[in-house]
Amino acid sequence: MLYIAAPFGNYLFTRKTRSVLGTYTLEKRPGLIKQLIKTLRYKNGAWYNSLGLKNPGIDFGIRRYNKKRGDLLSIAAIKQGDWILLNEKIPDDFDVELNLSCPNIEHFENYYEGISSFLNNKRKVIIKLSPLTSSSMVQSFINLGFNSFHCCNTLPTKDGGMSGKGLEKYVDRLIKIIKHFKEDAEIIAGGGIKTLEDIERYKELGANSFSLGTVCFNIGNFYKITHARKIYRQGDGSNLE
Repeated sequence: MLYIAAPFGNYLFTRKTRSVLGTYTLEKRPGLIKQLIKTLRYKNGAWYNSLGLKNPGIDFGIRRYNKKRGDLLSIAAIKQGDWILLNEKIPDDFDVELNLSCPNIEHFENYYEGISSFLNNKRKVIIKLSPLTSSSMVQSFINLGFNSFHCCNTLPTKDGGMSGKGLEKYVDRLIKIIKHFKEDAEIIAGGGIKTLEDIERYKELGANSFSLGTVCFNIGNFYKITHARKIYRQGDGSNLE
């Protein structure tokens, strides 16, 4: 399966991919355009941002969600109790990605408290991991019942969250950790994917789904991947058409 990562999933939709909308928080956080202009930078082959989850709020995301299109809602908590309140607002058959790892917000104490409330038999729930997530934390998520993991979010740096090729070594490490603890987990690899060869490399490491992020800035490469004869479907990653 190919996913289009947030925020690109807000704007790009194809029949062969699933778009991740968001990231949305419980309350609106205005100022996205201003923050984009102020912080989005390309330097030494990598993109950096400090957007701080500026967004129109979860109510907007719920209205925009299209189940038939295959959307997912990316959501994040800003303060204690948000995970529970988000779960109460979102219909229980809406697929979600829990963004537990945004490097541009402060994570309150016991940040993961309440995330297991999203688990049910009607929806897919993806955990978006930090590049720095420890093996013990991955094991904790698996023990809670989570089975789908997005490897990974941007890397915290002094210039903001870094994305692109520099994430590869962190994605590689997380794939190995998840495979060690749960062989049949859905592992969504995303970080520096620019070509089908990049997807093949992650697949050989054990990933079975793939997330397109900064490649979306290059519409030519994005088109080549999403319209190639080999399109990765849900499963073991080897079902190609």
